[in-house]
Amino acid sequence: MKKIEVYIILFFLLISSAEIKSQTIDEVLKTIESNNQEILAAQKLIESKTYEYRSMVLPEGPAFSYGYFPDNSTNQGPKETFEISQSFQMPCFYRNQSTLSKLMIEQEKLSYQQVRQSILSEAKNLLIESIYLTKMSLLLQARLSDAENLVFAFSKRLENGDVNVLEVNKAKLHLLTIQNQLKTVQTEISSLQMQLNYMNGGQDLNVTLTEYPVVHEIDVEQLISEKQSLDPELLAAKMQIESSAKQLKVTKNLQLPSFSLGYAGETVVDEKFRGIVFGMAIPIWGTRSEVKKANFEAQYLNLNSQLIESQVLSELKQQIDKAKTMKTNLENYLSALESVNNLDLLKKALDLGEISSIEYFTEISYFYQIYDDYIAAQRDYHVVINSLVRFKL
Repeated sequence: MKKIEVYIILFFLLISSAEIKSQTIDEVLKTIESNNQEILAAQKLIESKTYEYRSMVLPEGPAFSYGYFPDNSTNQGPKETFEISQSFQMPCFYRNQSTLSKLMIEQEKLSYQQVRQSILSEAKNLLIESIYLTKMSLLLQARLSDAENLVFAFSKRLENGDVNVLEVNKAKLHLLTIQNQLKTVQTEISSLQMQLNYMNGGQDLNVTLTEYPVVHEIDVEQLISEKQSLDPELLAAKMQIESSAKQLKVTKNLQLPSFSLGYAGETVVDEKFRGIVFGMAIPIWGTRSEVKKANFEAQYLNLNSQLIESQVLSELKQQIDKAKTMKTNLENYLSALESVNNLDLLKKALDLGEISSIEYFTEISYFYQIYDDYIAAQRDYHVVINSLVRFKL
């Protein structure tokens, strides 16, 4: 196969996208999600918090007391007393506390989603970088083959006197440059693999991806709507408003009297007394301050939620504009590369002596640099897209 055919195949391999590869990335992320230690720890934390918040609804357990009083100077024989009682708040307290408990559990779930999405987004960026490095490795291997053939050809021509030593040395330096670039990329691939293994809970993640996920046309209004309805950061901020309002009600309920009901007994020598006891506690000290505190917290969280939503949506719009600009740049790169892909012409001109080796290496280095910039721009574009749709992970 001619070298130009190899470059054409590689070129269209790099610019094409395949649906199956996008699914492969999803499968890798699912594997990481099931093995990542931080995600697993966050799941356990949710379970712990769920039991903690559910227990807030239950009244404190019954209280039991027992007294024993020995003989005294008046009555012969000891005196014994006991009491078992259950304290409770007004019914409205438990109703509001139950709702608050459910809201707090939902907030913990949203916090977990933020942790999960942050980790998976980072993992996806690593996979995008892996795809980029794989593309670079393929390109550099093809370039390396060309450079080796060029050094061999120049060495033969040197024996025939067609080229001088300077031209041969230039070809060797060109080969050395590509060799070093390939070694650097291979080292980065190895380092990246270790990072992915770490994110996979220390288990080997032997995956080789060559295609980026499919990117659909950005619908700004739809993306903003989905962000508002799905983003756990925004949902958590809104839920904090509900929680603070319910917390205010619970705090006000604690200003109401609490009650206790129980059964008590007393035994003095041979006389026994048994009966029901009833108690009431009226909160006086400190409750006003607690209500004021809860009221101010509710106002703060309301304003803070509005601020968070404004910041998140502003950043989203900036990222959308950035993604559109980068997409336009990619299209310009692609159009230019398709129209000036003259590697074959350069090779023929060099063979025919129409250009010097210096001119050839200058031109090919320029083309290589533009192509490398295009591949890097592809990677950066997909990183921005990943940030845009992170809330969907």
